[in-house]
Amino acid sequence: DHLVEVRSAKNHGTYLDPKRSRITLTSWHAKWWPNQRAARNTLNRDERMWRLHVEPAFGSWPLTDITWLDVDRWVKSLLGPLDAASIPAAFQILDRLMTAAVLDKRLLNNPCDGIKLPRRRKKHPEDRKPPTYAQLDLIRAELPRHHHPLIIVAQETGLRWGELVGLRRCCVDLEAARIQVREVLEDSKGHLARKEYPKSDAGLRTVPLTPLAVEALEGHLAAHPAQGTRSAPQEGMRPEELVFRGPRSATYRQANFYTTWVGAIQRAGVARKTVNATTRRTEWWPRFHSIRHAYASRLHALGVPEVVVQEILGHERGGSVTWLYTHAAMDTAGQVLAALTQGRPPLAVVESASSPHTHRGGPGSTGPKRGLVSA
Repeated sequence: DHLVEVRSAKNHGTYLDPKRSRITLTSWHAKWWPNQRAARNTLNRDERMWRLHVEPAFGSWPLTDITWLDVDRWVKSLLGPLDAASIPAAFQILDRLMTAAVLDKRLLNNPCDGIKLPRRRKKHPEDRKPPTYAQLDLIRAELPRHHHPLIIVAQETGLRWGELVGLRRCCVDLEAARIQVREVLEDSKGHLARKEYPKSDAGLRTVPLTPLAVEALEGHLAAHPAQGTRSAPQEGMRPEELVFRGPRSATYRQANFYTTWVGAIQRAGVARKTVNATTRRTEWWPRFHSIRHAYASRLHALGVPEVVVQEILGHERGGSVTWLYTHAAMDTAGQVLAALTQGRPPLAVVESASSPHTHRGGPGSTGPKRGLVSA
C-alpha cells in the first residue's frame, strides 16, 4: 500500500523525499542565501534579522517540524524585542525560506501562510504632521552655514537624503532649473557606496528647482566647485563630482549629520522628544526626512494632482498605463515649477517658468519670498 501511495504521489507531483524535507532550517538557509539579490542595506537588514531572530528560534529544526502554530507563537514572542513595524522584516525571512522550500519540493505547504502580524501602533496626529516652512527656516538658522544650501535644496525639491548627498554636478542644470535624479548614495554599516536607480524606475526622475534653490546652488557651487564629469557608480565614489560635501570636503554621513540636526531642532525650539513604546528608544521630531513630507504637503496645498506629486517625489506609480498617458501629456517638472513659483496648479503643459524670484511656501510660510539665512 505504501508503495502504491508513493507511486500515486509521484504521478501527481506531490511526492516529497523525506530526506530532503528533514534538512534543518540553518542548512537550508545556507543553500538559499547565496541566490538572494537586493540592495546592500536590504541584505544587511535581512542578515541581521536571520541571525538575531529567525535562526535562534528555528535554526536547528528540520523543515517538516516547523508548524503553523510554531510560527504563530514565534511572531507573538517578537513583540517586545522588536516593535510592530520591524516584525514583518523578520517574518519575511522565514516566509521566503519556506516558500522556497515549497518550490524546491521539500515541503507541501508553507507554515507561514495565514499568519497575522501585529498591527503597528499609530503615532499621535501631531507626530505625523510635517514641519511648516516657518519651522524649517528656524531650524536652518541654527545649523552651521555650510549646511544651509543642503537644507534649502531639500525643502525646495523633496529629495531623499541619499539622493541629496549623492547628487552629482553633471545632474544639475541651473539654467533650465532642473535636477536629474539618477543615483543614490547608500551608507551601510559605515560603508558608503553609490547605487544606480532604479530600486524601481520611479526613482529616476527630473525635479524642478525653484528660484530659491537655484540661488542657493549658485552660491554654494561658487564657493565649493564640483567637477561636471559623469562617472559610473562602478568607478567608485569620485567625491570631486558631488554637489554637497561636508565642511571638510568629506562625503556626508547621515549618522554624523544626525547629531548636528538634533542640536539644531532643539535650539530652534521646534523639537519634540518621544519614546518608542516598544523599544524605549528616544526619538526626535522632526527628522530630516520630515522635510520631504513638508514638500509633499506644500504641493498638495497648491493643488498639484496626486499623480504628479508621486512622479516628482519618486514614488511608485499606481499603474504603468495610467502613468504613461499622464506623463506623455505634460512636462511634469515644468508644471510643478509653475505651481511653486506662480501658484498655478499643473493643468496644462508648461515649457518654461519665467517668473520673478518669489517663493510661495506651504503651510506656515512666512511670506512670498525668503532669502538665504546667514548666506
